[in-house]
Amino acid sequence: MVEVSIEDVYKIDKDKLLRYYDRIQNQFKSSGPIQIITKFLINQSIGSNYSDVYDVLIYFRDKLKEGKKILDFAFEWIRAQKIRLEYKKYLIRAQYPFDNLLLAVDDCIFKFFLEYDTFIRKLLKKDIQEHNFSALYEIFFSPYESKNLNIQDILERHIDNIPTQFQGLEKINTNIIVLRSGLSNIIVKDYENVLFARKEEKSKKEIKLKKESTFELEQESKFKGFLIERMIKTHCISKKEISDNEIENAVSQFLSSYFKFGTLYKFDGFKDLLIHNLADDIYSGLTEKLKQANSLDNIKYLVLNVITIFSKTIKSKMLDGMAWKSDLIPFLKEFIIKFINNL
Repeated sequence: MVEVSIEDVYKIDKDKLLRYYDRIQNQFKSSGPIQIITKFLINQSIGSNYSDVYDVLIYFRDKLKEGKKILDFAFEWIRAQKIRLEYKKYLIRAQYPFDNLLLAVDDCIFKFFLEYDTFIRKLLKKDIQEHNFSALYEIFFSPYESKNLNIQDILERHIDNIPTQFQGLEKINTNIIVLRSGLSNIIVKDYENVLFARKEEKSKKEIKLKKESTFELEQESKFKGFLIERMIKTHCISKKEISDNEIENAVSQFLSSYFKFGTLYKFDGFKDLLIHNLADDIYSGLTEKLKQANSLDNIKYLVLNVITIFSKTIKSKMLDGMAWKSDLIPFLKEFIIKFINNL
């Protein structure tokens, strides 16, 4: 099985980065190499501010292995943010118990950072103290928006977290402790952000479903007579004569928008709604001049009279939706014909 290196898995385009670095170098020829690399990193959205990045580079400059340059260090800082992006994608899909976030820490360390620890140690001298690696991980893997990457503050936080590497005369492996020290807070915070985002998304979906359900309920509990409104508007504007069939179709559409086949309705349950909706649709179709002569309240009164007459003809107060539609069509059709003729 071919072993894949960190450089292959998390590739950075060094040629492209070098070309950009050369442009920065040519632009600021009077600046020192650390200053130029600092500008280069800041322009790559690396670090919190110029001063912090500069101080980090100064601190690690003398800790690099022979043959390694501070620009190599800068490239690995850029690569680290690429690894951060991938591990955050993994966290978005991961599921950990909320009361056991240390599981998230260890899972991410073993999946993303254990091999990286071996890789990055080739960048620095062997004899540097372990808390330097711990501090380095916090610096490299902090989010772009980190407000404070002050190297001295970070070193103070880590210097007492890492135990001595020696137990008697025997050197012990503290790599996992170093990784946990440098990355635990970052991973926990990132996963808490994931949990918060999930909660927000769930809340948004619930609100959307509630709105949709409410809208559907409102739609089902309303007579919608868009054909009646359009028909009256056309007649008022163009004085076009409306046929009996057109009126009957408009009334049928109005009733069908509410009544459903196979569903039973009580007369008292829809009577007031029908009066209100029919009057609204008729009134909406009138021109402004005709609205002055036919107020909404007056139209409601006329519809009420029709429904009162209709109520005297019904033998049952509860019928199937299609039965109510069939019984109501002739009454409402006749009413609308008379209303249009009197405009």
